[in-house]
Order: sequence, then structure tokens, then C-alpha cells
Amino acid sequence: MLPILIAFCLVHSLVQSEAFILPGDDSLQVEEEDAKLSTVELVTKYGYHIETHHVQTDDGFVLELHRITGSGSTKFDKRLPPVLVMHGVFASSADWVLLGPGNALAYLLSDAGYDVWLANARGNRYSRNHTNYTPNMNKFWDFSWYEIGIYDLPKIVDYTLNVTDKEKLHYIGHSQGTTVFLVMCSERPEYNEKIVLAQELAPVAYLEHMNSPLLKVLVKHLDAISTIAHLFSWKEFKPIPAVVLEVAKYLCPESKVNNLCVNVLFQLTGANPDQVEPKMIPILLGHIPAGSSTKQLVHFGQEVRSAMFRQYDYGKLKNVFVYNQPEPPAYNLSRVIAPVILHYGPNDYLTHEKDVLRLAAELPNLVEVHRVGMDLFNHMDFLIAKDVKELLYGKVIANLEKFNDKIIVGFN
Repeated sequence: MLPILIAFCLVHSLVQSEAFILPGDDSLQVEEEDAKLSTVELVTKYGYHIETHHVQTDDGFVLELHRITGSGSTKFDKRLPPVLVMHGVFASSADWVLLGPGNALAYLLSDAGYDVWLANARGNRYSRNHTNYTPNMNKFWDFSWYEIGIYDLPKIVDYTLNVTDKEKLHYIGHSQGTTVFLVMCSERPEYNEKIVLAQELAPVAYLEHMNSPLLKVLVKHLDAISTIAHLFSWKEFKPIPAVVLEVAKYLCPESKVNNLCVNVLFQLTGANPDQVEPKMIPILLGHIPAGSSTKQLVHFGQEVRSAMFRQYDYGKLKNVFVYNQPEPPAYNLSRVIAPVILHYGPNDYLTHEKDVLRLAAELPNLVEVHRVGMDLFNHMDFLIAKDVKELLYGKVIANLEKFNDKIIVGFN
């Protein structure tokens, strides 16, 4: 039973010559206590300046944003566009700092002079407030990634641009963070004009070829899971309780490289043993899952079964009531006209190459499809691989630099 529990908890949080040369220590600067620290505590601990901001969506959710403005006496370059970074499902702003300074993307962006904004979607541990509902109410959890795309992300973009007094920003998303960007730009196409460049890490739109053994079992029984969740009001995926984390220390010791937790992670996202630092697993479990709705998982399961990228499927009868048609409407990707770069891993069990290329073919302003140069690179490697800085982040920052030239010309 424990492997299945861990599976649910970990699910979906889950260098080229042109690369930007990144400063910093190649070793992982992380400690055991990092599993218990909040994003603000982690960033402060490692010597960076961080601010907490709150923004209210049009449907009443209060979202918490974390802004990193530099380290020590170093501040961000005001000429540069801000960078907004969005986490995946079951995750939070902590994703981008877990690898520690010198390696985690948020720190590297800050070191490169960027004003870094880390988003938190509704329902995670940092965004659990609403003007009318509490997390104890079913109504609070009645959302999927559609609502995050049409309510949360647009409001976050507007708030970030307002505070920074900029017209455009860079966007970086991982997994569901890419999904909600595509939803926003297709459903609210005016937001395309506010994006300098969107870089999508492990992009999730089409999931037809998803090949995670554990998730295939869940998708096979999706109807039963959905029914049980409804009957028992199981609306939320909560963070792992502290007692379970303590047990996991014994079942998944750092001294054993190929322990139970690592194996479950591999079954979910793809195996890449040489890139996993054992001490990162308890830190990861301390932050993922960060809280999200059951409806989000069901929606992704529907995408696997339908082989479509479309809105939530309520069943034919209710679909007619909600959408005026028996099938959910598909997202119109031709409306996503912002410049987009897709980064994918060859061994990603969740984001298969065929599905990425299908998405790429439908994006009208595709800049590049980048296949990470390691055959075993998988879904979670985008966040916790030991060599992710060299394999990916250098290129991500180099891409920002290229597009900045189009923005800051003539800056006073």
C-alpha cells in the first residue's frame, strides 16, 4: 500500500555550445532540514532577498507569490524583463529552489540579474485562502487546471507587470505550468502580447503516449477513482504528513541509492539513476505534494484517454448543460501566438516525444523544440537532476538573453 501512497504523492509534480555559462558551485548545497522549510525560509537561509506578495483572482482565490530580488548586495538588473516561473501539479514555488544555490533555477536566474517571480497556483500550501470558502469546503476544491489557466495565471501576470512597471515578462513553466500557459493564451489570447518568451519544460498538452506503468493503472480505473472521490468527498491531495516522512527515512535511506522512494519515482517519471542524488529524495517529499485538487488529476487522466487537449469532461449529459455540446471543447492552440520554446526529455514517461512534437506542430510561433541531450533525462530531472544546470538551465538562460535584445534596446 505504501508504494501506491507514495505514487499518489509524487505524481506529476513531479548543454549545447550556445549555453549561457552559469556561475556557482557544482556540488549540491542542500541539507536535511530543507525538507521542512518553506520557500521563504529556504531562500532566506541561502542568502537571497525574498518578498511575499498576494493577489486575488476574479473568482476569489488568494494566491501567494514569492519574488527573489538578488543576494547580498546584488540586485536585479532593472533593464531586464521579469521572469515568472510556474510549478507543476501537486507542486509549489519551492520546486525552483530545492537544488540549492548554484544549481536551482530560481537562484541561477537571480544570479544572472533577473527579477524572479515564483508563482503558486490555487490549492497548494501557499494559496489556500478564498474570500468565501475554506479548504474544508468541497466548493473550494471544485477546480482543475482550466481555472488556473483562465483565472490564476492571468492575474499573476498582470500583478507582476504592474509591480515591476514592465509591459512584458519571460515565462518558464514545468509540466502543469506549461498546460496552464497554453490554456491562458488560447482562452484569453490578449495575454500573448504580454510574453517576451515562454519556455515550456516537459510540456503537457497531449498525453496520448504517456507510458508511466503506475499512472496507466490509475487511468485504467479513472472512472472508479472519480466515483469514489465524489462519494467520499475526496477533493484534495494533501502534503505528506510528518509521520509518513519519518517512516520514509527508514524505508528510503540515503545510503541506499536505489531505494523504494527512488524506484517509485522512476516508475512515475522515468529512470535516470546517475542523475539522482539520494539526499534530494526526502527534501522532495517534504515539498511535493504541496496540495492540489483531485479534479486536476482526473482531468489529466481524461487527456490520456481521449488523446485530446480539451476542457474537463463531465459526461455527455452534463457537457451539454455546461458546454452546449456532448463533448468538451478542445483548446484552440492556433491562438497561442507568443514565442514558445519546448524543452523535453527523451525518457520522460509523462511527456512523450510524440506528444511534444504533436503540440509543436500546432503552435504558430514556435521558436524551437529542444530535446535535452541525455537519453535518460526524465520528467523530474527538469527540477532535481544533478547536472540539470549544464544539461538545461544554461540553455534556458541563454534563450532569455537572446530575446532580451529585442526588449531593452533604447532603455534609459
